[in-house]
Amino acid sequence: MGKTRTQFYVVKRGDNLTKIARMHHVSLDEILEWNPQIEDPDVIHPGDRIRVAPPRAAAGEGGEFESE
Repeated sequence: MGKTRTQFYVVKRGDNLTKIARMHHVSLDEILEWNPQIEDPDVIHPGDRIRVAPPRAAAGEGGEFESE
């Protein structure tokens, strides 16, 4: 089985979405798609919880999505 990816990231001081996307090898567009609660990509705050990997159900068609 492949390496387990972290599903979420907690924003730290000095972070921005582009930096977070690069750290997790995903695109900014993917981060925004997986985080509909982000209304303005230029405004995130330390302590915000950001999804940095696709929901498990989307990755493997079918199956149930377990929320946290």
